[in-house]
Amino acid sequence: MGLSTPDGTTLARKVEKEGTEHWQQLTPARYIYKSQELTVASVFQETKGEVLSAYFGGMKFAAVGTGAPKNYRAEISSIPKSDVRALCVDWTDVVSDEEIYSHRLYLPRAEVSETEDAQFSRTQEARWGLTFSALAPPKGKTYIAVWLTNDPAVLFGAPAVATGALDVIAEDRPPGK
Repeated sequence: MGLSTPDGTTLARKVEKEGTEHWQQLTPARYIYKSQELTVASVFQETKGEVLSAYFGGMKFAAVGTGAPKNYRAEISSIPKSDVRALCVDWTDVVSDEEIYSHRLYLPRAEVSETEDAQFSRTQEARWGLTFSALAPPKGKTYIAVWLTNDPAVLFGAPAVATGALDVIAEDRPPGK
């Protein structure tokens, strides 16, 4: 959608679950999942159609008049509208000159769930804070997002450096366990 502030993008995941109670133990026997929310938030620095459309729920500008320079007009609806769209967040992790990894988080269905107050001032560009929430998967799919990367560190069993308490636990194990 465009440039964002140096604060970058925030990814948040919230899972609401409730532990089952039983007579024999004080701890839950299992959890019942109530809801899941995956959000992506960023503050955009460009006042352009894509950003304004997302901020105002699908608003679109059209040219008006015949003079030069052109003028454009859009109406902000009194009735909020759904504006479902796909969302992609790309970033690069530069570990060294030789280790450069790309990441992409793709939400096939997302909608703006929150907007921050827009900011305008004489000393900075306009700022448009948007939070997108992942929506239920499209028909036939079971995921709300896909993460693509070429970074081998994401694999289970990838070499890692153990420190602190994990070293102690590993030393207390019998050989071969």
